[in-house]
Amino acid sequence: MNPVFLTKGKIPYDLVTRKLNAWYTAIKNDRVEQAENIKQEVEKELKIMEENQDALLYYQLLEFRHEIMLSYMKPKNLDSLESSFETLKEIELQGQLTGMLEYYYYFFMGMYEFRRKKLTTAISAYRIAETKLYEVEDEIERAEFFFKVAHVYYYMKQTYFSLNYASRALKIFRQYDSYAVQTLRCQYIVAGNLIDSLDYERALEEFDNSLRIAESVGIDHLIAMSHMNIGICYDELKKYDQAVFHLKAALKLFEKVGHSFITKTLFNLTHIKAKQGEYDLASVYFDKGCLVAKNNQDEEYCAKFKILEGLYFTNGEYDLINDAFVYLESRKMYADIENYAIEIAEFFCERGNLDLSNEYYRISIKARKEIKKGEIINENQPDSLYSGHIR
Repeated sequence: MNPVFLTKGKIPYDLVTRKLNAWYTAIKNDRVEQAENIKQEVEKELKIMEENQDALLYYQLLEFRHEIMLSYMKPKNLDSLESSFETLKEIELQGQLTGMLEYYYYFFMGMYEFRRKKLTTAISAYRIAETKLYEVEDEIERAEFFFKVAHVYYYMKQTYFSLNYASRALKIFRQYDSYAVQTLRCQYIVAGNLIDSLDYERALEEFDNSLRIAESVGIDHLIAMSHMNIGICYDELKKYDQAVFHLKAALKLFEKVGHSFITKTLFNLTHIKAKQGEYDLASVYFDKGCLVAKNNQDEEYCAKFKILEGLYFTNGEYDLINDAFVYLESRKMYADIENYAIEIAEFFCERGNLDLSNEYYRISIKARKEIKKGEIINENQPDSLYSGHIR
């Protein structure tokens, strides 16, 4: 190894870059404490680093990615990301980002827009990042990209695209024993797509296998996610007692680590207990979930709890449901609209309210058309939704 010579007490930028890479690795693995510690070390070293603009830009990008990780791992107001977002957007507009830095910019912006549930904008950013994948030599980083894209397509209920990207990610991750966590996340996406394909038994097998892997690596929030997914799968199978068992196990672990999925788990527990007619217990989960969503400024679940409120906890205040659908449509969350509209239509049909039942069936059909339209856009117009910068 060649010796490193310092000039006037300055740290060579390549040593700082190595530390930045270690920080990024910790972020990608959701190692919050380790990432925080490395971030503090990097900030100290940057103050005495020999001048290098690329290293400083890389730091700004990773700082943004760090905040995205925290917003996912912990309930966090996304407005706190706005300042970093605006700074990076200005840097990109000035043409200061090139090569890998430009790839990271669009990749991280895709993550940011997905966290804000701006799904088509997220996909648009990812598309541009994908055109720059030739800059990425590390196949693990490429797999990370494929996984993130698969996640958004899954959320949009575009099963073919989601499975395609998830399979590409899995092909890489499975080659490395040290990437069991990343393999696990990809399996969640595959199993979720199996649910969308109505193949509940195979999905349950995937989730059960994921739980075993999560328990073997001993990471609480991944064990919780496995339990949550198994619970959701049992809900689809109408095996409500099993669903509640796993959701309660998930809730206990999510609360232990303070994870952002507390709200999602409380929503599902409320929903199942309401469907079972256990309204007293459902209302306990409902009140707690609404409070958590409000405190965390979680607009998505504030809207979704309105659906449950309109159906189960009011005397015919169905405008709450429509308010929720307005929010979901504003975020182009057509898959959620379709799923809830069908369930609501069946709810009213069972109660003999055919007018409302037909209305929500029509809403579900309209949402399905929007999903199909999105598939056409993704096939034929790869960059149509994004024009150079995130608005």
